[in-house]
Amino acid sequence: MQITLRPDQERVLQDAIHAGLVRSVDEFIDTAIGALPHLGPGFDKDGARLAGARIREIRKGVRLELQGMSIRELAHTGHKY
Repeated sequence: MQITLRPDQERVLQDAIHAGLVRSVDEFIDTAIGALPHLGPGFDKDGARLAGARIREIRKGVRLELQGMSIRELAHTGHKY
């Protein structure tokens, strides 16, 4: 099988290899395939697609405003009272 990647996909793959997340293109593909849900008889493909789209939409507006605090300080802010 021959797979053709767009330049942006190739960049993601190379970044994953350089970051040490995977060691090779083959390992990247194995990891990606392993992350796919197993399509059993009870799997709701359309529901999963909608859930993924909703998660991506929610993440667009997520911002972490540290306001000069470290993440550790921010995590312990609620423990001070």
